[in-house]
Amino acid sequence: MDRLQKQKEYFYAMFTQEEKELLNYIPTVNGLLAFACAQYAERPAVSDGTVRYTYRALCERVAVRRGHLRALGLRQGDRVAVFSPNTMEAMELYLAIVTGGYVSVMLPAALDGNTLSALCQKFQVNCLFYDEALRETAQTAPGQKVSTVYPDAEPAEPAELTKDTVCSICLTGGTTGVPKGAVMTHGAIMRGAFNGCFTPGETLYQRYIAILPLSHIFGLVRGFLSCLYTGGLIFQCRDVKAAFTQIPVYKPNVLVIVPEMAEILVTLTKLKGKGFSESLKMLVIGAAPVPPRLMHEIDALGIGVVAGYGLTEGANLTSGNKEVLRKPESMGMVYPEQQTKVVDGELRIKGDNLMLGYWGDKAETAAAFDEEGWLKTGDLVRFDEDGYIYITGRIKNIIVLGNGENISPEELEKYFYKYDAVKDCLVRQDTVNGKQVIAVEILPLKAAVGEKSDAETQALFQNITDEVNAQLPSYKQIAKTIVRKEDFKRTNAMKVARNQGV
Repeated sequence: MDRLQKQKEYFYAMFTQEEKELLNYIPTVNGLLAFACAQYAERPAVSDGTVRYTYRALCERVAVRRGHLRALGLRQGDRVAVFSPNTMEAMELYLAIVTGGYVSVMLPAALDGNTLSALCQKFQVNCLFYDEALRETAQTAPGQKVSTVYPDAEPAEPAELTKDTVCSICLTGGTTGVPKGAVMTHGAIMRGAFNGCFTPGETLYQRYIAILPLSHIFGLVRGFLSCLYTGGLIFQCRDVKAAFTQIPVYKPNVLVIVPEMAEILVTLTKLKGKGFSESLKMLVIGAAPVPPRLMHEIDALGIGVVAGYGLTEGANLTSGNKEVLRKPESMGMVYPEQQTKVVDGELRIKGDNLMLGYWGDKAETAAAFDEEGWLKTGDLVRFDEDGYIYITGRIKNIIVLGNGENISPEELEKYFYKYDAVKDCLVRQDTVNGKQVIAVEILPLKAAVGEKSDAETQALFQNITDEVNAQLPSYKQIAKTIVRKEDFKRTNAMKVARNQGV
């Protein structure tokens, strides 16, 4: 059996017979909304914890918002930004924008005025919708600004769109640099959303809390659109920290989160008892590596775990791993309908899930693809004999030492994540006595440190470093161990930022 056939069987085996008959790739968000309204009409779709709308009502409200967009004088192809937490209004607006033929730009609610203004200018935003709680910050942005409050407008039909119509400009979320805007078509976004439907256990009619922001492609695609695909009920989330306290109230079955959020969930469950999270059946974790220790802790709570790998430029869902306990370091298998190849250790992908390019940046776009149209992911990988993919590093993060040796920090960090005492870590270049060396910064798991003194804590992690070094060739060995007392600076996706000095 070739790899492509093995990939297809791997994922479709997760579907029940009912799901196989019901769920197919839909090439536009228009088609998704029509499908959901027809198939799940009277099922609950979205809720703020008090008000709840069915899929039929959601479609009707989206039609009114489309009418409002047209009444504002916007033309198809115009960029329409949404500056809001994950409210029902933001969800409705996203659907109205993209089904109306406009291009969505979902912006993080935490932006300050200067950054908001800069991003609106960068993406040539024609209209900015803002949550009322963010009104003051929104006024710093140029151009037309409108509240997300539900409008008094005549409903409008969806625009005529194809899979090649531009749908969204999605902010990249890497660990270094300024976010770029990946231009995604309807077909690409919907390929990601369909891939998100492949989940072990029951997929249809699950309950979610929209914890990850819609400005993050993982939150938009898997945390929102895949839920609509499968008839889920999605509770809004104005505040991430508050969302965890709402778990016993909203009783979600599935959460789409990043590893740092999973750590919070595990800690709260241990403090409050299993009753706190008893409704949860599955955690879908992505955007950053998941420590094996964390996977086992989640499993011990009776909650399933799936992890994976993706990038904004590929509609987020490139591979998924349903065997996290058996192959905890793997990113799983590549989703169907994608081609992959490895060139000089780098993963390259091709398929209908790829971006068109970066908004307003021809040079970066040209650099992102090779001459045959394959997306250069920048990730160093290997495949095992079963077809599972492993990320071994990032090309741009490679450390070049004075002796000419190239070191992948991610490769070394994986050794540390095997230790239960390590919550997070960062391998980087440093200097000792004027010589370039490899250093590791470690954020301890509080439970592992307990009442230990600083000296005892340092000794604990130095011992771990010594054990790691014993497994490494001399040129890769770590010469400096730094134990952090404060969390790392993190990206919007809660990854550890590579540049801790900014």
